[in-house]
Amino acid sequence: MKKNIIIFIIVCSLTLLTACQEQKETNEAGPLDGLFAGSELSYEEYKFIMEYIVDRAKEMEIENKELEKWVIRAIGDERLMNKRDLTKEEALEEAEYNQKYYETFMSIAENKYNVSVTEEELDTWISEGPDQSDIPQHKAYAEALSLTIKELNHNYDRDLYEQTMVMEKLQPLLHEKYDTADVDEVRNELNKEVEEQMK
Repeated sequence: MKKNIIIFIIVCSLTLLTACQEQKETNEAGPLDGLFAGSELSYEEYKFIMEYIVDRAKEMEIENKELEKWVIRAIGDERLMNKRDLTKEEALEEAEYNQKYYETFMSIAENKYNVSVTEEELDTWISEGPDQSDIPQHKAYAEALSLTIKELNHNYDRDLYEQTMVMEKLQPLLHEKYDTADVDEVRNELNKEVEEQMK
């Protein structure tokens, strides 16, 4: 059940840990846990929303496909959380920030803390977790992108799952470094590190 909650959170937010500076985390495994409590919709409703999100991003005609993915996540995050649409400028600004945050986070984890995951570890984690998802929103998201669940998980959203696994490994080191068991405090300190390096 806990792993299903994690999958739901990842699919809902699409930005996962990149928005951790704005979120209150309550456990290590679900960085945005509880964010969409009580907001369950039907598969058809999710499908309509997801298709709308993907269509909005495609209309922006972003040539860089990697950036387009982050734009879809930014649009989706805002639409699902606040039920509003980002302008193209807002979506691009947020997407560029989130992409840079992700890249900086991963660089710090590997280069400063020597934390990474192998492709095999990641494939196993995805196969045992996200691939088993029966969450309507997950299926709707994949279909809106014209992907299977496995293609979505192992290719399109692979970076988000990798970041989740890296954070799971990084968390104990950060608790020790900052001498605290407080998850919020640890994530706030890590966020400061990331944002400082992004300057």
